[in-house]
Amino acid sequence: MWSTPPAPVSEWMLSVATVLPVPYREPAPYALGEAISELRAYAQATRPADWMSRTVMSNRTSLRAELDAQIERLGKHLHARLGEALGSLRNETNRERTIATADRILEEWHSQAAITDAFQDLCDTAHTPQTTTDDLGTRAALIASQLGAAATSSSSTLHLAANMLIDQEESLALRQEKPLPAPLTEQHRLAMARDALTATVSGKVVVWTVYRRATIYGVREVTGPITFLQPEWALPNAFDPDGQDFPERAELREIRTDVNWLDDVHTWSLEPNSNLVMARVDLGTRLLAGAVEEALRRVDAILSIAVHAGGVSWQQTKHSAVVLDRKPRQTTFGPALNIDQHHGDSYGMHGTAQLLAYVSETLGEALTAQPLPDALVEALTALQEAKMTDHRDVTFYGARPVTPRVATALEDHAMELIASVLEVHPNTLATALQYRRAQAKAENDALRQLLSPLNDSWARPDHARRRELEAKLSRHDTDGVLIVNVANAITLQEDIRALPMTALQRADFEHAVAICTNPERELDHLLRTWKSTSLLKARHRRVRNAVNHGLPLSAIAVNSIRDYAAATSDDALTLALNWFKNHESGPNLVAQDKIAWDARIARTNSGESWAEASARTPQDA
Repeated sequence: MWSTPPAPVSEWMLSVATVLPVPYREPAPYALGEAISELRAYAQATRPADWMSRTVMSNRTSLRAELDAQIERLGKHLHARLGEALGSLRNETNRERTIATADRILEEWHSQAAITDAFQDLCDTAHTPQTTTDDLGTRAALIASQLGAAATSSSSTLHLAANMLIDQEESLALRQEKPLPAPLTEQHRLAMARDALTATVSGKVVVWTVYRRATIYGVREVTGPITFLQPEWALPNAFDPDGQDFPERAELREIRTDVNWLDDVHTWSLEPNSNLVMARVDLGTRLLAGAVEEALRRVDAILSIAVHAGGVSWQQTKHSAVVLDRKPRQTTFGPALNIDQHHGDSYGMHGTAQLLAYVSETLGEALTAQPLPDALVEALTALQEAKMTDHRDVTFYGARPVTPRVATALEDHAMELIASVLEVHPNTLATALQYRRAQAKAENDALRQLLSPLNDSWARPDHARRRELEAKLSRHDTDGVLIVNVANAITLQEDIRALPMTALQRADFEHAVAICTNPERELDHLLRTWKSTSLLKARHRRVRNAVNHGLPLSAIAVNSIRDYAAATSDDALTLALNWFKNHESGPNLVAQDKIAWDARIARTNSGESWAEASARTPQDA
């Protein structure tokens, strides 16, 4: 709260300055802009064939009621500008025209003219006798909605405009590039506040930030527009006149004076086990507002992939700097870094570094072209949290464990988001994932039995012979996945039969040989697997519904579907990341699993065995 300044600031102006900024730590308000964006996003995510369905109509009715409520909160100036277009939007029934109309209104909503109208409505309301905080807050929320990230960023435009209205002249003079008018009237202050609200600061934006409990695979890792650096290597080389050159060196030298925490990071990085990583995020040409939030969102999305794959989470130090056209414009002044000095799970941190290197190699080019879609980022975040039922973060770093029920709900949410990204119905995605799981289970079960005589070969007296056979039958790929050559296994089946083994191992082996050589037995095996996964898929759906709707549910039921839920969500994420990387059609990508399943069924019906097919493809998995 500001103290009341001397005249010529009036009480009504002080009221405007009081309600204009979004309170500290408060989320941005939901207003008309958000209602329009929600309606547009829903229309975009809905398949055209479903637009007139009962469920969609119910949701559209709810969204229209929200839109009506937000329209009622408009002041007269803003309503005069947008009223006709808003009427068209609320009455539109066509999906494509709904999206197009929403786009036009949102463009106007964020325009300087509309922001000026909203500010005028706020001031008019403040002039009204006995106006309450709620009345003014409703008007102020509209401006926050129009400004978007600028309303809640570290240098909030709303705070700046409020200062223009009530700050002492001496303080205002320090912020202005030209002398203040003399005398400084209310009209001058209003004009300055209006200019602050409608000003747009943009240019080439780069964000620097720091993570702790982190390491990378080398001293510099590039992931599209994101560069990760080991500060104990980068900062000494940047600051030393004779230091080793690297692409970010000149920029670090230029910003060192204004970004005071760089020297602190330099000092801390030289401590044993400091485990710090600096991230530089090139956001390209854009508005300055919201740059830090966008940079962190992009980094966290990449880290979520690594954590979801088994790595450990990095922790934000809250240190950041925004560089606009090579000049620092915003920087934090946070407390000293909280460095974790214990000699903890270094294996997990180095494992994360390797995973991050893999992500960089796999997705770097795609990320350079465009950032991950918001829905995919949210899905990654949800799936990362779902992994916290039993994860290295929980075991070694004291992260709060997530219950199986919560994990199931998070995975369900992620699956809906991924279906939206791929532009398929959630049921279509779930069925495709069942085909993938059924085929994987059918293969894994048969191959496990095929290799059962070679289990624990190290403990057998004929160890060397078993190892020789194992080398001819299987290998591990670069990701550690076991690859089995079925054709070789059948060719060497008599050699395997000659090995000493238990009755159970022999029964498993003969069963697998029959599946691999007899198409009818393979077809029966596939259909049995499909039946078992169908049962599991149906139970998974019941568990999800029970979790989401508070229905009775036993712990045994929840735990029984956890492996299937985790596996299908992993498969869905793989589909989404492949879609992003390769720019493939979502529906076509999702259809591939059924095509592969149908092709396998057709092969067995044609009389060709798995072993014969494997002989045509020596790298059979």
